[in-house]
Amino acid sequence: MTIVRAVQTLTRSLAFGGVILTTSIGIAQGATAASDHDLDYWQALSHTRYIEEGSKGPILYDFLDPNCPYCHQTYVWLQNPVDGGQLRVRFVIVGFLSPGSKGKAAAILAAPEPLAALRRTEKGFAMTQNGPEGGIQPADATVIANVQNQLQFNQSRLDGKESELFGMEGAAVPFLVYQRGKKIHYLLGPPDNAQWKDLLDAS
Repeated sequence: MTIVRAVQTLTRSLAFGGVILTTSIGIAQGATAASDHDLDYWQALSHTRYIEEGSKGPILYDFLDPNCPYCHQTYVWLQNPVDGGQLRVRFVIVGFLSPGSKGKAAAILAAPEPLAALRRTEKGFAMTQNGPEGGIQPADATVIANVQNQLQFNQSRLDGKESELFGMEGAAVPFLVYQRGKKIHYLLGPPDNAQWKDLLDAS
């Protein structure tokens, strides 16, 4: 079973069981690299269609699916360091986890104010009979087509890197990337306390 399928199975069972998600999937898998190849990857992330929140502190790239409960959990946790000027988060929007994900990702990216749309999505996040759902209406086919290239590029930065680092099939979110010195750090899944501290101390 791929990680994507495992997450889909887990979140579906939570939704039908009427359980509100309060815990993470466990300690994030971590990886670190200092090669030129990874510095090139870090530079390539600046060309993704990201949405930035925060104006001070180290940069964190956070791959986020609008219907991902663990992305939502991570988003909520990130608000304090963002508001406190400790961190700048660049949310790289993808849409693959569930049938409505792509439409919601497109709606966020195509919105007149994408950051406001992302905040609305996370504020309205809920566990429904259909599974975890971000609080924004999916875009129609025309809008999806207009941002398809952006979504595909964002997805391409996720798929290959997770396969390279963790030997996994498919993709999983949240996937966090940050730089500490000349080393690039990767976290797959919500970070634990030690990983959060390392991330916030990065410069």
